[in-house]
Amino acid sequence: METQFSHLSQHLCVHHEHVNTGILYDGDRALLIDPNGATLHTTLAELGITSVAQILFTHHHRDNTAGFPIADNVRVGVPEKEVSWFAEVETFWNNSQYRWHLYNYHPHNLMLASAMSVTDTYTEGTQIAWGSALLTVLETPGHTDGSVTYLIDVDNKRFAFSGDLIYDEGKLWELYSLQKGQQTSDYHGFLGARDELKESLEKVCQASPTALIPTHGVIMDNPDRAIDALLERLAYCYDKYVSISALRHYFPQIFTEFEGNPGHMPIREGKSPPEFLRHFGTTWIIISENGEAFVMDCGSPNVLKQIQQLQTDGEISEVTQFWVTHYHDDHVNAIPEFQETFPCETITDTVVAQVITNPIGFRLPCISPAVTRVDRITQDGDSWQWNEFTMTAYHFPGQTYYHGGLLVEGRGTRMFFAGDSFTMAGIDDYCSGNRNLLGADVGYEKCLRLIQELKPTHIFNCHVDPAFDFTDAEIACMLDTLAERERCYTKLFPWDHANYGMDEHWVRCYPYEQEIAPGTTARLRVEITNHSDEPRTATAQPILPASWGMEIAPAETTIPPRADGHIGFSIPIPQHCETLGRVVIPVNITYNARPLGQFREAIFVFNGSRHTPLCRNNGS
Repeated sequence: METQFSHLSQHLCVHHEHVNTGILYDGDRALLIDPNGATLHTTLAELGITSVAQILFTHHHRDNTAGFPIADNVRVGVPEKEVSWFAEVETFWNNSQYRWHLYNYHPHNLMLASAMSVTDTYTEGTQIAWGSALLTVLETPGHTDGSVTYLIDVDNKRFAFSGDLIYDEGKLWELYSLQKGQQTSDYHGFLGARDELKESLEKVCQASPTALIPTHGVIMDNPDRAIDALLERLAYCYDKYVSISALRHYFPQIFTEFEGNPGHMPIREGKSPPEFLRHFGTTWIIISENGEAFVMDCGSPNVLKQIQQLQTDGEISEVTQFWVTHYHDDHVNAIPEFQETFPCETITDTVVAQVITNPIGFRLPCISPAVTRVDRITQDGDSWQWNEFTMTAYHFPGQTYYHGGLLVEGRGTRMFFAGDSFTMAGIDDYCSGNRNLLGADVGYEKCLRLIQELKPTHIFNCHVDPAFDFTDAEIACMLDTLAERERCYTKLFPWDHANYGMDEHWVRCYPYEQEIAPGTTARLRVEITNHSDEPRTATAQPILPASWGMEIAPAETTIPPRADGHIGFSIPIPQHCETLGRVVIPVNITYNARPLGQFREAIFVFNGSRHTPLCRNNGS
């Protein structure tokens, strides 16, 4: 692999690989910022550097902090607000609040696989003298809560190493790290960290750097223009989100500043549900003429009590079928108890079934550890008769990709149960981790085309009492807005399609977590979604703990356009491990010849040690 580096001044270089590494040198000694990459050592040798004395990190993400071996005598400095995610990261991996019921995203993904030693922590205004240079720390949250920028005054110039605040003029590396709650949880906070990001970028601007050097991205010689272009584009993209957001129904106070903006879809009035429906929590119940009940979702034991009360009151006789709309915990938490209490047939979409029957295999927003028994798995368009109603199931990748929709026809109605995918205000795409894909025949575009075709008389959301519908003009407005989003969000990222910057799980490990035993073989599949219009080649390599004394060779696959592909690995588990427990297995990814570093991870759990400490993964 050919090395690449740029001279910024007499004493400052940048090594370019999957991230940019700042190299500030004084003779044969160096201070490194975000060191990473397989060829960094070659660059250091070419510069005549024989000693790395100090390392600084802008933020805690694994793709810019892991992979470069750090000698014991090297000083390591990190943002004070993120020191625990460097020095005590096991507290993240061993805490169930960061594994299940994920409504808050901070700290976000890409945590280190194991802790590193930290000697120095930095806050706003900290200064570091190094050779002929002076470094000043700016606290610049946005990409992460504790991100910092290092200003380097050297050789009569000022350079800003700005982490992942910006990628290039008008561009971000990715958007999902900006998921953050304002008046709500992070789950509802699509682009919620944009105000922090704006303030941080403006702070960097005010420092008047000669150039911006991002961790991911290109060197920007006109920082003001680059930042202005990004802030303008972000504001436009966010407006296109708000204009058809279902969240306006739930939290109108968040969006008052957008009232009256052109192109924003008005919020519809609701309509009364048919008299044979009941709604408790996130559960809808259809009552047939013979008294049987068809139940959808069960997130709370209170629903069981409500159903039993309906039986006591003579409104229903028995529950005979049960449909699961999607995997979120407030829809599935109480399903095991429900299935014991009402032993009826459980039915769900094939994609939903993958998650709810094996939740340990996934790491997704709002995921529950509750395991659901599924008796019938439906394919897109499958129909069946339930008493006087005709039921037709669809894969319905709206609020989340792992979602089904159900058309119920009978008694003079065409009712569509859309899970959490719509309100009268529009579409529920306020959590990037839900995989709200943009483009033709995916995500909400697919869902709206289906609604357009089916023309339901009533649409139902699991959280909303009234029913509603959409006019042809409103559907056209939402489709046009989604098409414009695909265009403007694609311009926001250094990829050929917006989904790479918005779909947090376009690369994922399956199973995400699995139990293993010494002396056995684990199976791991790295799944990749190609969002491009051309075939793409992907390479993956799991990074095993150094104490296991083995390496897994990288493997490659070519993925067709707009399709999913995977790379499978068989990983032998050694007979003995120094510390049994939870082991983080990072995975190096290269996509379309672009190295991404330790981009994803899987978790191995030794049998009987689910809550014991992590094995150290010295590969990080």
